[in-house]
Amino acid sequence: MLESRRMVLPLNKVHLAGFPLGFRRRGLMFPLIIAVTAVFAAPALAQDVQRIAAIVNDEVISRYDVEQRIHLVIATSRLQDNAQTRRRLRQQVLRGLIDESLQLQAAKRHSIRVGKSDLEHAFRFIEKQNRVPMGGLDQYMQRSGIPKVALEIQLRAQISWSKLVRRRLSRNVQIGDEEVDEALARLQVNAGRSEQRISEIFLPIDSPDHVEEVRRASIGMLRQLREGASFAALARQFSRGATAAQGGAVGWVQPGQLATALDQAISKLRLDGISEPIQAAGGYYLVQLHERREITAVAQGGMKLALKQIVLAVAGDAKEVDYEVRETLAKTMAESTKGCGNVATAAKELEMASAGDLGSVKLADLPGNIAETVRDLAIGRFSPPIRKKGLVMLLMVCKREKIKGQGPSRESITKNLTKQRLAMLAQRYLRDLRRSAVVELR
Repeated sequence: MLESRRMVLPLNKVHLAGFPLGFRRRGLMFPLIIAVTAVFAAPALAQDVQRIAAIVNDEVISRYDVEQRIHLVIATSRLQDNAQTRRRLRQQVLRGLIDESLQLQAAKRHSIRVGKSDLEHAFRFIEKQNRVPMGGLDQYMQRSGIPKVALEIQLRAQISWSKLVRRRLSRNVQIGDEEVDEALARLQVNAGRSEQRISEIFLPIDSPDHVEEVRRASIGMLRQLREGASFAALARQFSRGATAAQGGAVGWVQPGQLATALDQAISKLRLDGISEPIQAAGGYYLVQLHERREITAVAQGGMKLALKQIVLAVAGDAKEVDYEVRETLAKTMAESTKGCGNVATAAKELEMASAGDLGSVKLADLPGNIAETVRDLAIGRFSPPIRKKGLVMLLMVCKREKIKGQGPSRESITKNLTKQRLAMLAQRYLRDLRRSAVVELR
C-alpha cells in the first residue's frame, strides 16, 4: 500500500539520487557520467533530474527516471508523442518504477545478480519477438533517441525478479497427480470445443481502496490500445502478471481454465479483438484474442514397430496337413535364425520362402491377431507361425518406439500448472512488498 510520509534525506544523498538515482543505485556508473554531462548542458533537464518523483524505502525515483521511461514507452508502443499522452502515462509509469524498485531491493537482499549475458539474452529475445535481426533493437533505439540504459534498467528488474521468484518460491510449488488427472479429464470433456491463444495485461488490486484507481487505469490503457498502441509493448511496460516479460503472451487456454468472467469475455471476442476491462482474480485484465482452434482429445500413447517377415507359400487347394508341414518348417527356421540382418539369408534356404521388409508400422494399424502376436515380441526374434489363407508367416520386430499421444503430455501439463502456481505466488509476494513498503510520492 502506498504510504505518504515526509522524509528528510541528506542533501548529498538527494543530489546523488537525482542524476539519475535509478542509474546509480543499479551500479551503472558509466551512463551516470554521460547523464551528468547532459544535465549541465541542458538546465531544464537538470531541473528534472534533481526533482524527486517518489521515495521507495529510502531509494529515490527521480523525475528524470519517469520521463526517460515515458519516452521509452511512447517510442516502443506506437503512441503519439504529445503532452496529453505523456500526462496519461505518467502515473502508470511511476507505479511501474515503484514496483521495479521494490523488486530490485528484494533481489539485492537475497544476493541476486544480473550479468551481462542475462541482459544480452533479454535483448535478443525482444528482437526475436518483434522479428527484427540481431542488433536491430540497438539501431532502433539510437534512431528514436532512447538511451540503451533506460531499457537495461527495466530488463534488470525483470530478470532479477524472475531469478528471485524461482529461488525463493519454486520449492513451495508441488503439483500432485490428481491435479494432472483433472487437467487431462478437462481436455477430454472439452474435445471438439474451441481453445484460444491470448495475450493479457494484468493490473492488480492490492487493497479495496484501490479498486477504482485500477479500474480507471485499465480504461485508460484500453483507450491507448484503441488509438493504435501495441498490446505487447504496453503489456511489457505495465502488466504486473507473470507474462509481462513475454509481452503478455499467455498461449493457448481452454474453457474452464480461467476465471468465469475471463472465459465469458474471451468467448465473445473476434480475432485480434481486445476486451473491455475485466475484473477477476485479484485485479483487472485486458485480453487480446489471436487465434482459435478445435481442442483435440488426448490420445493414449501408441507404438510403432519396424517389422520384417518371411512368408511360406501354400497352394490354393492345400489341405490341413500342408499347412502343418509349413508351420513345422517355419518353427525350425524361427529357432535357428536371430537378428534382422539374417532374415533374407534364412528365406533363401527354402525354395517356397520369401523375405520382405514391412518398414515402420503403427501397432494400432495391424490386424488384431497380428498386433497381439508382435506387441511384446523380443526384438530380433521370430514370432510363432501365423497362418493365413494361402500362406504361413513369420514376423520379426527390428525396432520398437513409442508414439506420443495427441495433446499435451502429463509432463507438459505439470510444467504449465507449475508455471501458473508460481505466477500466483509471485503476485502475492509483490503485493506483500508493496504493503510493507514506505513510499512517498512527491
